[in-house]
Amino acid sequence: MREDEHRPSLLDPAEYDFICAFYQGDSSWMMRGYQDEMEVYEQTLQGEHAEIFMGNWLFKSTCDHCGAAFNHGVLFRHLPSDELIHVGHICAANTVGLPDKAAKARKKAERLAKDLKEQDDRFQAGAEWRSQNVDMIAWLDAQGENAHSFIVSMRESISKWGRLTERQTNAVANWRAGAERRKAREIENEKRLETAPPLVEGRRSIEGVVISTKWKDTQYGSVLKMLVEEDDGNRVFGTVPQSIHMAFSLSEEIARLRVRLVGTVTRSDKDSHFGFFGKPTNAEVL
Repeated sequence: MREDEHRPSLLDPAEYDFICAFYQGDSSWMMRGYQDEMEVYEQTLQGEHAEIFMGNWLFKSTCDHCGAAFNHGVLFRHLPSDELIHVGHICAANTVGLPDKAAKARKKAERLAKDLKEQDDRFQAGAEWRSQNVDMIAWLDAQGENAHSFIVSMRESISKWGRLTERQTNAVANWRAGAERRKAREIENEKRLETAPPLVEGRRSIEGVVISTKWKDTQYGSVLKMLVEEDDGNRVFGTVPQSIHMAFSLSEEIARLRVRLVGTVTRSDKDSHFGFFGKPTNAEVL
């Protein structure tokens, strides 16, 4: 026979002050769902003046009120004795009085636990994809916190779903390949310009290889432009001479040609190794 003041026949709900909800089941997702409440719970039990009731919960992890096992619980402080009482959620609702905060905490935890379980299930389902794309994942992570929004969104997708779709995987592969090409060009340009003298301005002969071509809209209509890299490493940009354009009608045919022409060169204000040429004459393919 129980003689303590928390037994069902004697309990007075007005003597109990709600502290927090807590969880003591075996669901890792539910435990994570109760994280905020469990922090308050642990701090209370470890508090300097914490006095835990010497009853069912302390010895059997069951309800201090009725003795039944439970997973979802409510921690109360018994005001007359200052003891901490562990009560199952059902007893708290039917006898002691379940505070709105406790009810809301459980609902919130259950929703969060459901979301976390679904997320974990998705993450486990993506294990094969992650094992096949370790290098891609490492590359995405290596882009840092200030990475492009596309990179950030791909990292978030992996975190949420545990994998990327086939379309996303291909998009990341293409993005990475482009980034590596740009990096390679930067290194190549740095080496190219290590010994290059400043671009010579004025009306002069220009000789070099066409690096690329580009159509550009002007007030006179669409005009084909070309970027020429001279033998000393400097580059100039200007209109493809008519004689070359007529001989090679497709712009892709002009790229990689070695040409010579006379033009008026103006150096860029931002780059001493880059400029523009105008009024091209005497153009020829070498």
